[in-house]
Amino acid sequence: MTPPITWSLGLSGIRDVASKAIRVVLLGQPGVGKTALAVRFATRRFIGEYDCTTERIYKFTDAATGSWEIADPSGYPPAPTEPKLRWADAILIVYSISDRVSFDETSRLRFLVTHARRGRKVPPVVLLIGNKSDLAASPGERMVSAWEGRRRADDIEAHGFYEISTRESVDQVTVMFSDVSRLVAEAAAGGSVQGNPFRVRASTDGSINALRRPPVPPPGRRLSISARGAPP
Repeated sequence: MTPPITWSLGLSGIRDVASKAIRVVLLGQPGVGKTALAVRFATRRFIGEYDCTTERIYKFTDAATGSWEIADPSGYPPAPTEPKLRWADAILIVYSISDRVSFDETSRLRFLVTHARRGRKVPPVVLLIGNKSDLAASPGERMVSAWEGRRRADDIEAHGFYEISTRESVDQVTVMFSDVSRLVAEAAAGGSVQGNPFRVRASTDGSINALRRPPVPPPGRRLSISARGAPP
């Protein structure tokens, strides 16, 4: 097993939270941007290139949404995911709007979730995420329409559908994870989970500015993100 790698990053808006961390698993083919999505939420920074053979787990606390553990299984070779799917409170199935194959894969990934969670009393929150919406403005880049994404979310019984640009908008990412926090809390309380299955956050929306996170405490805390290498 490769030793864990830890980065310590200065970040404003961090506080200690006593509540249990929300456990999330990201699923999707290599190249859809799921690692960039996790890092964008944890650090508010965008980094576009990652080693898809490395399995990562991000542990951090956010002032607005609480404590998180986000598991990002390696995409190639595929990492065993069933134990993580049983562990998770929420599962985000990610595809790229510019990659039809990654979209087609979402149905199989949803089946894996259902199989892994059979017999569990509390079903996980499942969201379908169409990433790279910034590419929709480039002729010939969009391969999956928002309408298809909404229909697929309905078909796989997802609690929400989001079309976002991890590259262009940290606010879209933050809003999405804020909804994850709310949906997990509703599920844990034993109530019905009220999702937003037809929410679309396009990078050209313009209304996203109204959804910025509230003011955060002064800087001075530090955020630790751990990444665990996959076994050779």
